[in-house]
Amino acid sequence: MKKILFTITLFSVCSLLNAQTIEKQAVKEYLETVKGVKYDLKVAFTHFEISTITVQDSIAILKDSFEKNKTQKLASLTKSIASLNDGIKKQEGKTGLDAVVAGSLKKRFTYDRDKLQKKYDEIVLWKFKLYEPYKTESPEKILSKKADVHFTAIKPGETKSSAYTGDFVLNPKGDKCLKSKNIKKIEMNF
Repeated sequence: MKKILFTITLFSVCSLLNAQTIEKQAVKEYLETVKGVKYDLKVAFTHFEISTITVQDSIAILKDSFEKNKTQKLASLTKSIASLNDGIKKQEGKTGLDAVVAGSLKKRFTYDRDKLQKKYDEIVLWKFKLYEPYKTESPEKILSKKADVHFTAIKPGETKSSAYTGDFVLNPKGDKCLKSKNIKKIEMNF
């Protein structure tokens, strides 16, 4: 029984190490390839953490993005409407020749304000709608993997390494890197 348990544990550890090796190789190939040209970039990973992105995670990300976009648009429109209201108030009470110009400006500001108010009212009614493919998918289905990576790299022709951090999006199998995000050079304190 102990031999079977040991074998299962050993197999599990080996498969996990092999999976992370495949993912590391995919990220390394992505880093070494620029516009279809492969460079000999000496990459060493100091931190490599994989997480999965499921349908449920994707829906949460999309919903959050939708809400942020809606909030930003409403805030911008509120600011513009307030500015136009101030412009209308400034034109009130003017007399003589200024009254003619003020009347014209007031009319234009009112038109613009009403147009923005209509747009504001439309945006308030926006509701998050689930994309059609997500309606039939299992919430636990893995769409992609995300690698949180810290690495050092020595560029061709250089002798000193530089440290970087970044996120990489891989396909569900983890054998191909699709894109990178937030790659930043970090200071190395030795």
